[in-house]
Amino acid sequence: MRRGFLNSTPAKKRPNNPSTAFTAHVGEQASSAALEKPVIVPKGYEIKINYVQGPEDPSNPATHIWTTLPRVHDEPNTECLFLRGSEQIITGTPGFPRGLPPASSPPAFRRGHSPGKGLGLFSTRPIKQGDIILWERPLLIAPAGVPTKKLPPDCSEAQRAQHNLNEYERYIAIAVNRMTEDRRVAFMGLHNCHQKDGSGPFTGIIRTNGVGLSGLQPWVEDAKMSNYSATLEHISRLNHSCSSNTQPRFDRATFAYKLYAVRDIAEGEELTFHYLDVLVNKTKRAEILRPYAVVCTCTACTENPTASDKRRSAIASFMPSVPVWAVNRELSDDWLIKKSLQILEFIEKEKVEHVAMYSMVTCAVLDAYICLGDRQNASKWAAKVMIRHRWAEEYKRVEELLDPNSPAYMQHPLWRLRVDENPTNDMGAMYKLMAEACGPGGITTMDNGVGLFTYTRGQEIPPETMRKMMAMVKKNEQQEIREGET
Repeated sequence: MRRGFLNSTPAKKRPNNPSTAFTAHVGEQASSAALEKPVIVPKGYEIKINYVQGPEDPSNPATHIWTTLPRVHDEPNTECLFLRGSEQIITGTPGFPRGLPPASSPPAFRRGHSPGKGLGLFSTRPIKQGDIILWERPLLIAPAGVPTKKLPPDCSEAQRAQHNLNEYERYIAIAVNRMTEDRRVAFMGLHNCHQKDGSGPFTGIIRTNGVGLSGLQPWVEDAKMSNYSATLEHISRLNHSCSSNTQPRFDRATFAYKLYAVRDIAEGEELTFHYLDVLVNKTKRAEILRPYAVVCTCTACTENPTASDKRRSAIASFMPSVPVWAVNRELSDDWLIKKSLQILEFIEKEKVEHVAMYSMVTCAVLDAYICLGDRQNASKWAAKVMIRHRWAEEYKRVEELLDPNSPAYMQHPLWRLRVDENPTNDMGAMYKLMAEACGPGGITTMDNGVGLFTYTRGQEIPPETMRKMMAMVKKNEQQEIREGET
């Protein structure tokens, strides 16, 4: 399945060299439909590839670098086709290059046939939520697109798409030919469901098996943008499920993926991965999967999908605002906790523990108990956060909160925000002042947890309240500057 392209985000414009070229994103422009006959592309529009082998030389103006990473002795390495700047992001990572941890013996997974899906991966023993099933270095990492010359205006869209595929294949061929024999055999042994749509053999394998990789894109402010695709020997064989039980996460220091179990997995259970946003409704999911001949048979798609869609919609729309709830006296002390527990129940019923909302809502319950000054329950939820944050994109340090007697509670910015009239920390005082400035009826918490501070037109904020708020804003800005300098 074309995981990397299904889960990717369109790239922002960036400088290209030479100026006659533009970057074509193969996954966005190429169709997956079988061609009735080959598309003929005009000759003479192939870009001249400036073949530069890594490590990257800052003085060389080439837009792309072919390199091998992490170059750790007696360990598998990855062939990389990088845009300028990406290698520096990796090599500048603290601890890079770190060796892989010893592989578990025997492995926690095996390869086997999955009915109606071909090959897949299966657990060989019970696996607990949060456990790492395997570490794996990619066979290949490549960008979602490469520079191409523009074809004449009278060329068809089909010709332009085919031209992009042809040029992409040329770039990827260099990387594949750099692989060691065993790694190249593993790459070519992966499934290719793009053999009849104009994709070359290497491009087809990437489009079928690529896993979106974010945070390596230079010139792009949003680090979450998935402009690279990683192809792996094992993780790429995970079959799709709208209720997947694993989540891969890339570790820069080891230059490897960690495959996490997002819930308890029984011995012999198939390991699955989601190829798309699983919180959209069943009809939309089926529509996205249809061109790739994937028919999902998970319980969410086959057993009462209407009820499933309703729960998934509630999960997607939930956005807990802990501080606003904490100062909203119209809501009960347990209002946010009850709402959050309901969403967590939906997530576990739908078996979508891989979604970011799972750790986000778990954190909300932890923060709510901190606002209430309840150390015992807060410490229990801190332990849950420790597990559920392992595969989350955003990480929150909660180790010091595992001990209910830890002094870290007194120093937490939300400590007793719900129960104290005069919070002792700046964050709590700021929210109290905002509530005071809004006045009665100016605090809104919607049913999905979203909280708002609202001011009516012409409403006057007491000068002393405004002065205190501005002083706190300035203090926070200065604190952020100091933290940035250190």
